[in-house]
Amino acid sequence: MSQAAARSSTPSAYRLVVRDIVTPVTIVTFVVSTVTGVMLLLHWNAGLVRFSHEWLSLGFSAVAIWHLVKNWRAFTGYLRRNLPLAAFGVATAASLLITGMTGTSSQASPGQVFGALSRASLEAAAPAFGVTPEVAIARLAAAGIQAAAPDTLAAIGNRAGRSGADIATLLAQVGQNP
Repeated sequence: MSQAAARSSTPSAYRLVVRDIVTPVTIVTFVVSTVTGVMLLLHWNAGLVRFSHEWLSLGFSAVAIWHLVKNWRAFTGYLRRNLPLAAFGVATAASLLITGMTGTSSQASPGQVFGALSRASLEAAAPAFGVTPEVAIARLAAAGIQAAAPDTLAAIGNRAGRSGADIATLLAQVGQNP
């Protein structure tokens, strides 16, 4: 085999980068984005994965856009056929519909909500958990925490060596006696 033939059968450095680096990065960021997206949907360790989901999704999006640009001719070929064109249209409409139905303009974070609850008196906060102040006091007493109706959740938590958010979490737990 001649040197020219050997060189032409050897992939270029560019192709090696695409095949050996970009493809695995795309696969990993897609899998991580999918798994963390499902975790966020199910509210499982959402605070833990939200940051990584958002940033890795941006990385995945950047690689996907790069891939689209590199394969633009093939992509535009899809748009000349009815079935792929219909699939793009349906997927776009469904995405917009779901975003419109589930999107919210609320800027309140869970931290702000817990902060507001922590500053509220037990008397005012108890109905938010579907209980009376008396039931809330009994739930906390069952957990070894002393409380009175006029006390704030933060004050109750401070006395017990916990945070107001911990007290709110205890009150939110269902299936406890009483």
